[in-house]
Amino acid sequence: MNKVIFTLLFSVISVFAYENLNIDNFESKIKGKNVIVDFYASWCPPCKILANNLEDFDVIKPENVEIFKVDIDEQYVLAKKYGVSKLPTLVYFKDGKPIKEYVGILSKEELLLTSQENFK
Repeated sequence: MNKVIFTLLFSVISVFAYENLNIDNFESKIKGKNVIVDFYASWCPPCKILANNLEDFDVIKPENVEIFKVDIDEQYVLAKKYGVSKLPTLVYFKDGKPIKEYVGILSKEELLLTSQENFK
């Protein structure tokens, strides 16, 4: 019984594992860091697959990498500012500046490889 409760609790917590950014906190949250921002929409099935892959990646990601999310329906201005026109889109930021964009689903292995390449 304890195992079931723990599993359910972990599942609920993992859904909210990443902070959603908005126009007010975006710049301060990514400044001076290596950041992957997941631009997504709740209605987008590929975005849900990528979200699961990001959860798996979170376990193996380099310590110097942070992950945030931006709901494009709620933060259209941010999506437009960074040229997000397809979903899902990951934008990699280094020291507050966008350095690379990936459109589509990446596996946890691809996420690890791209983060190692982009955040040397």
